[in-house]
Amino acid sequence: MKCALPSNKRQKGFTLIELLVALGVSAVIAVLAYQSIDSMVNVKSTVEQHSKDTESLQRAVWWLEQDFIQLAPRPIQDELGSAKPAFEYREDMGVEFTRIALFPTPNSNGGLLRVGYRLEGDVLYRLTWPVLDRAQDTQPKKIAVLRDIRRFDIEMLSVGNEWLKDWPKANQALTELPRINRVTIEHKTLGTITRLFMGVN
Repeated sequence: MKCALPSNKRQKGFTLIELLVALGVSAVIAVLAYQSIDSMVNVKSTVEQHSKDTESLQRAVWWLEQDFIQLAPRPIQDELGSAKPAFEYREDMGVEFTRIALFPTPNSNGGLLRVGYRLEGDVLYRLTWPVLDRAQDTQPKKIAVLRDIRRFDIEMLSVGNEWLKDWPKANQALTELPRINRVTIEHKTLGTITRLFMGVN
């Protein structure tokens, strides 16, 4: 006759229900850990992208400031030999002007440089021409200075203290320059910024 084992001698282990509960808890913990890590990675990526966008914007504003505060009243000739004003802006074609070049560069002529800014799609480009008075084959050097741009607008303050959205007007001399330029940039993620750049007083 077999005798039952004492209770303290019986084999101990997990029941099926206990295993299922343990697996369920482990799965929940794993999902929560994954979500936490994924959230941290997304936050880090967002912060890094925001930092890059801010740095690009600051660099673009620096370029704009360096160009706009050194305007020069020097009209030029275009590819067809027609006179172009020292400063010209149309919303659909961007801005183009002559500026002082402090140091001799491959893109300067007699201490002057022709510069432009143009929005193509969502990219703002800076253009520089190798000469002031152009030949038919003269092509500008184009550099992308800012991306993800919705709007790039300029308003110019005339000598008569009138804010203009186009420059020059019909009665303005080709050498006339704005007193102040108000530049507005609308970025897809950084929002809208406006900067005032002193022109010629």
